[in-house]
Amino acid sequence: MLPAKIEKLGEEAEATATAEDQAALTAEPRPDGVDLNGMWQITRKARDLFKAQEARHGELASKLEAQQERLAEQEADVAKKGSELDEQASRLDEDKTSLDDRTRRLGEQEIAIREREDQLEEKARRLDGRERKLGWAEKDVQEQRAELEVRLEDRVERRVAARHEKHRSELAAVTAERDQARTDRDRHAEALAKREDADRRLGQRSPEELLKERNRLEAENGKLRDDLAERLGADATQRLDDLAREQQAWQAERLDLTRQVSDLKRRLAYADNDAGEREAQRDRIASLVAQQGVLRKANEELRAEVDELMDTRESQSPFPACTAVDEDEGLQRTGQTGDIGSLKEFAAAVREHMASGDEPLYYSEADIRSFIGGLAMGRLILLQGISGTGKTSLPIAFAGAVGTQASVIEVQAGWRDPQDLVGHYNAFEKRFHERAFLEALYRAGTPRWRDTIQIVLLDEMNLSYPEQYFSDMLSALELPPDRQRLQLMTHAIASAPSRFEEGRNLAIPANVWFVGTANHDETTMNFADKTYDRAHVMEFAHRPEKFDAERPEACFPISFDALGQAVESAMRAHQQVTERIWNYLEDNLRDQLAKDFDIGWGPRLERQMQRYVPVVVAAGGTAGEAGDHLLAMRLLRKLKDRHSNRPERLEALKVAIGESWFDHKALPQKSIRLLDQELARLGHDPESNA
Repeated sequence: MLPAKIEKLGEEAEATATAEDQAALTAEPRPDGVDLNGMWQITRKARDLFKAQEARHGELASKLEAQQERLAEQEADVAKKGSELDEQASRLDEDKTSLDDRTRRLGEQEIAIREREDQLEEKARRLDGRERKLGWAEKDVQEQRAELEVRLEDRVERRVAARHEKHRSELAAVTAERDQARTDRDRHAEALAKREDADRRLGQRSPEELLKERNRLEAENGKLRDDLAERLGADATQRLDDLAREQQAWQAERLDLTRQVSDLKRRLAYADNDAGEREAQRDRIASLVAQQGVLRKANEELRAEVDELMDTRESQSPFPACTAVDEDEGLQRTGQTGDIGSLKEFAAAVREHMASGDEPLYYSEADIRSFIGGLAMGRLILLQGISGTGKTSLPIAFAGAVGTQASVIEVQAGWRDPQDLVGHYNAFEKRFHERAFLEALYRAGTPRWRDTIQIVLLDEMNLSYPEQYFSDMLSALELPPDRQRLQLMTHAIASAPSRFEEGRNLAIPANVWFVGTANHDETTMNFADKTYDRAHVMEFAHRPEKFDAERPEACFPISFDALGQAVESAMRAHQQVTERIWNYLEDNLRDQLAKDFDIGWGPRLERQMQRYVPVVVAAGGTAGEAGDHLLAMRLLRKLKDRHSNRPERLEALKVAIGESWFDHKALPQKSIRLLDQELARLGHDPESNA
């Protein structure tokens, strides 16, 4: 149909064109840069080529008839073989049923193994806790024993000394009172006896008589004492003095021995009490020692169990999920893939596939073209917008349309480190706890999927800071494809999975794209400029309108190499369009954006533009559509929510873009809408200067 139309147009143009018209075509170039003479020559050559092809088609028709006869003969053979294949198919169904049962049993066994591993991990943690408690208890027992012995001796000595001193003072006081009482008693008894004896001897005489008698006796006594002194010798006097001193020494020694006996009795009573307390302490120490023995025995049993578990783990792979991928025979066989045709047909087929599924998803042609252009532009795509606009559904539906499945990673708010995304190595278990992200990367590089388009979806990517948990990936994606590596461990291991390099690094497969979705509210973080600059950004403000769609024919998974070839072909075919948009930005907006808003760009934007623009145009878009998206999402996006924005400068930029825009068929709607939103935020009516 298309060649016939071109031939007819060529004949009509040649028939109606005059010599003057043809001269005018070559006289001077058109102001819009279109070479009409070249187009005229191309049209004539196309018509001649189509005539030659018609002749060729006649020859091919005759050959086709002969081939149809041979095909009829082959159909009979095919019918015969079909019956044989049906029998084989029935046997395959039986084998498949058996395989499904085995798969189900293996899944149950895997779940049981994981539960057992969780139990073992819990036992190991309990063992660590019990070992620590045992060490603490043993140390406490030793310290308590030493402290108890010291305290017991000090306590006994202090109590004995205190009680000894107390009773010594009490005994001294009582002894003094007793001696005084005895002295008074003896004195009074002696006086009474003397009085009675005197009364008896005196025969109950009156005091006056006694006084006279006493005076007389005193006189006689003095006389007798004088006589006695004259009669007593020096030896007798010395003997009396010695006896008096011995009596005093004996009385002092007797008093000291009495005090010592009392002290010893008190100390014996205190010692009996302290001995009871020491016996109780000895019983408590014996109980603690027995408890320590029980704990030591339990510790030895747990240690033996842990050693057995460690021996079991050492025989297993430290990367169980990746090793399971290596052992999956289905993933080690090269899968069959299909071509995409032209990018325009590919974009239309993807859109129709999304809209004709069991749960239809409707996206505009521009959104599909922009997403495919983002795949060509880089490995990181950011989808932003309000909830319910299809951000998460787009990459999942796209993966289904190209014959694969997206790996969905739900980002958590607590992620702060690349290990939260990829996983971490436990030196005690000698095992790497792989995350779903690492497993998806490893599976994407298998022979089954390495020539397909793989999507890793980071849902709610800005619940945490991507510049932290995604930092290793951002750095790796800046390197050339052959140098993009993800370092999983600081040291190599002997039993690493087959696709690991140096036993610790994983090459990032070139067929993997990372798509992040983002809502912007009080629970989320803002992307840094370094993330925006490295990504293709798409905004979803509302859901597109529904349309009637027919589901395209099923095909093999789309080939990754075929997509790459289509992108390269588009870059060669539409290089001039890219240069046109680049020159527009350089000549019309660079100075104004740099002076008024401090916004600039460098080689990265040029590289991204060289891949994005040709793909969008080849997929059915226009230069204006591609340029508007890059201007809005890569440059003007930086103006959003700036405190330094001034309405007059924003209005001047809006006017400059509108007046200098290079494509009148596709106006810069996204860029103008973004500037209007910022003007409205500043309280300026965008329609006031319209």
